[in-house]
Amino acid sequence: MLHIDHMLKENELCLVGRVLERGGLHEAGLFVRDSRFLSHFEMKIDGQAAEILNAQMLTPASILITASNLKMVLRDGRHLQSQSIFIEQLVRLDTAIHVSTTVRNYDPEPVSFPLTFEIGADFRDMFDVRGMTPERRPKLRVPAFSGNTLSLCATGSDGKEVSTTVTFDPAPDRTQPRDDVSRESYATAEYDIHLGHDERQEIEITVQPQPVGAPLTRIAATSGEFTPRFWVASGSPELDAYISQCDRDLALLQTSFPEGIIPAAGIPWFIAPFGRDSLIVALQTMHAYPKRAASTLRLLASLQGTKVDAWREEEPGKILHEMRYGDMARSGQIPQTPYYGSIDSTPLFVMAFAMHYLWHQNDELFDALIGNVRRALDWIESYGDLDGDGLLEFKGESGDSVHIAQQGWKDSFDSLHFADGRAPKGPIALVEVQGYVYAAYAWLSEAVRRRGETEWADKLAAHAEKVRSLVEESFWMEDAGYYAQALDGQKQRVDAISSNPGHLLFCGLPQPDRAAGVAKRMESPELNCGWGIRTLASDMATYNPLSYHNGSIWPHDSSLAMAGLCKYGYRELAHRLVIGLVNLSHFSPMHRLNELYCGFSVHEEMAPINFPFNDPVNYPVSCSPQAWAAATGVLAVRALLDIRPDAENKTIQVAGSLPAGLGHMRVSGLTAFGKTFMLSLDESGTTITEI
Repeated sequence: MLHIDHMLKENELCLVGRVLERGGLHEAGLFVRDSRFLSHFEMKIDGQAAEILNAQMLTPASILITASNLKMVLRDGRHLQSQSIFIEQLVRLDTAIHVSTTVRNYDPEPVSFPLTFEIGADFRDMFDVRGMTPERRPKLRVPAFSGNTLSLCATGSDGKEVSTTVTFDPAPDRTQPRDDVSRESYATAEYDIHLGHDERQEIEITVQPQPVGAPLTRIAATSGEFTPRFWVASGSPELDAYISQCDRDLALLQTSFPEGIIPAAGIPWFIAPFGRDSLIVALQTMHAYPKRAASTLRLLASLQGTKVDAWREEEPGKILHEMRYGDMARSGQIPQTPYYGSIDSTPLFVMAFAMHYLWHQNDELFDALIGNVRRALDWIESYGDLDGDGLLEFKGESGDSVHIAQQGWKDSFDSLHFADGRAPKGPIALVEVQGYVYAAYAWLSEAVRRRGETEWADKLAAHAEKVRSLVEESFWMEDAGYYAQALDGQKQRVDAISSNPGHLLFCGLPQPDRAAGVAKRMESPELNCGWGIRTLASDMATYNPLSYHNGSIWPHDSSLAMAGLCKYGYRELAHRLVIGLVNLSHFSPMHRLNELYCGFSVHEEMAPINFPFNDPVNYPVSCSPQAWAAATGVLAVRALLDIRPDAENKTIQVAGSLPAGLGHMRVSGLTAFGKTFMLSLDESGTTITEI
């Protein structure tokens, strides 16, 4: 096929990387509900691949590819010069892939050649594609042609049928299904092309996946919540472009799953409902997209734990970590049906619920979900507190290949060590998770107080203060002037200097003097590399800028620290963090942030030649776009301008001011209390207009 060095997405369909010849990019293909419905799609001119001239993204779900032939000898013996045949392919996604191919002859003489399409599907599970060997795979069937339609089919490990139907218009002149289905169900369709000078031929191919479960749907035209509408116009075109792309990516990632609508965590690996990721996105974007946040809360509430299930780590009241739909999930080979192995999804659920009410005062949503919130609080106080000390812990035991050992947001197996490199033994109490618990109780206290439930509000506030005291007493390291990353099973402080305490600032937990210590450390070159906050300080024993969580930079992590710094008045440092994110975005042609980056400094000395500064180093297999990275731009506006809901007057307030040198800013799409506002700031003052 014409190579596609892009990713296209429309709702549940995702076309990943380049779909090319066998032996090509392993992860490429068309993925739907965690299964690969197209693993091979290649077009050849008389047996040779075409030369790509250009690939232009038209929308997130369409691309226009142009190509031409290389110098070649045709089967009839004729020598055909390069660039004689022009090929244009328009690839569009809705509930299927539509490939419109136009072949045009610019050679002075007529040409005849076979044009072949090679198409295959292996129906492998996403986890299998990523490297987890399944106990069993779908059983592939020999492909079958009927008229102009090709059927590629398999029987899943659960006994259910999946298929990919390929329709050709016009019908091919020859078809050849392959009997060998050991790797994929594979067939070819061939056209006899005869073109005089400047003549053309058009071929339409539709690839329709048929997954298990509800039929595929389109969502782009069904609701305004799936279109970007938050924008900024300021004195910085770079900032504006960054925020605009963030907003477009958030709209792209909104996905309609069988249980409801929620932002997919990231493309290509995480097009699935997630607890932690989606809830953090809701917290980052609450001032812009309340309907999206409400949809997230409703979906997660519908899948809240109801029983004790050790395989799925389910417990009553617990909020899921991840839900999957592929063959390995349906056949019980993995526990993501859903899987609840997350220590922080449950307090984040309460945080997002409370913030939604404080910003939007949606009594209908409050009444619908308050029972789920109470059950979540019960889980925090019972199952979540393993030893009854008032802190939230997880076992921290080495899991098998399908269960997560480290159950905070830094969930790689090697993400937690003491400063000297020793690995702690569980149970583990992560510092940022206690911040989430504090904010869950403190923010919910404020929400229910507005509802007139004073007695419960007082109890919630008292619980929040108890958590605050425990954190200040147990995690603060006086000598370091910083919070420990965690407590181990012996209640020893895991003393590594990490980015985790930045989340405490976002939650508003630290005392002001200790917040100052966090801000000071986050300004240091060991943590702040110029692109953002490293997950682990560079002077720690296990620091590795190439690691997933031990020195890398995650935009969402920096953004939560940025918002927290603004809350405590460290606006200049917060502004520098935003500049780092803007700069990162401008190394992408689309101004798009990746999920994470390697943690090299802007001024890192790198052999063999040292430059004044370096480009950011991309992390391999990083998702792009990724939801909580995209949400950083929307959060940056709220945090830097200190935009707050004004419940008394049902409007918004701006407590901050423009960052130095920005000149002016206009923000559209701010939402509170069922109203939408436009905000204008310049040297003369601030204007808030309801629109």
